Amino acid sequence: MAEPLNMIRKKTLKIQERLGMRVGIAYGISKTPIAKTADEVVDALTELYKVGFKAFLLPKELFSKIKEPQEIFKEHYSELLKIKTTAQKYNIELSLHHDDLPEEPHKLDSVLKIFFNIAHIMDCRTFIIHPNFYKMVPQNQALKILVHKINEVVNTLNLKIKVGIETTGRVNELGSLEDVIEIVKRTTQTEPIINFANIHGRGAGFLRDENNFKFVLNKLKNELGPQSTQNSYFLFSGVTYGPSGVIKYLPSTKSDLKLVNLIKAAMSTGTKGTLIFEDPNREQSILDILKEFGDMVR
Repeated sequence: MAEPLNMIRKKTLKIQERLGMRVGIAYGISKTPIAKTADEVVDALTELYKVGFKAFLLPKELFSKIKEPQEIFKEHYSELLKIKTTAQKYNIELSLHHDDLPEEPHKLDSVLKIFFNIAHIMDCRTFIIHPNFYKMVPQNQALKILVHKINEVVNTLNLKIKVGIETTGRVNELGSLEDVIEIVKRTTQTEPIINFANIHGRGAGFLRDENNFKFVLNKLKNELGPQSTQNSYFLFSGVTYGPSGVIKYLPSTKSDLKLVNLIKAAMSTGTKGTLIFEDPNREQSILDILKEFGDMVR
């Protein structure tokens, strides 16, 4: 006999309280794996509330039709407010994700302006980017250009939205843990977004045990200060990898990257924040995972 939703919600909320973390999912739910309309997002937020999840990462595909910043206010403003008010009603933290920014300057400026404004209107915690879009220049030069671009956009738009700099999964691209820390140090209104699958794949299976996770968490704290692990933002999924880094993302239960090691490391170091699952099986997988950790976080 299936467990009642109200009991599932109660347990999920209790686990998050004990962990000191909001737990959520990325992009969509089982019914709509990638939400592409405001109504689909509202449905997803409603389902997440029912089972007790407290965070949702919005996909870039949701806004793929918006080509110019002025379209936001002319055609999409009411939809954004609908998403915002639903998330606030359910106390679900929103963030916005873009993993494929264009390198061409005019297009890049337009996309950044669009997504910054969208994130601002919806009161998102952060707008998360992959810092790997300057592909035609050496990594050290790409890092300098990226730092300049982020500071320029933040200062020009004057919107109080954080830019999340996410670790990436390929060895030959900008986005190592060290790169992310360096970018955050040299920019304003930024925060590190730690994608553990990408660190694991990029490091040929680096995160093999609890101590390796502690290394990452302690490095953040030592380099960026205590606030980086008191309101952290983590992405987690399973992964396969090779010499060049990430090959494919998997359900968390089918990978040698073990969530139990992250949970233990986070609890022992007092790390708090938001934990987003990028699991292909969506909310059901996460509920199964949380059941396993119920006893661990008593």
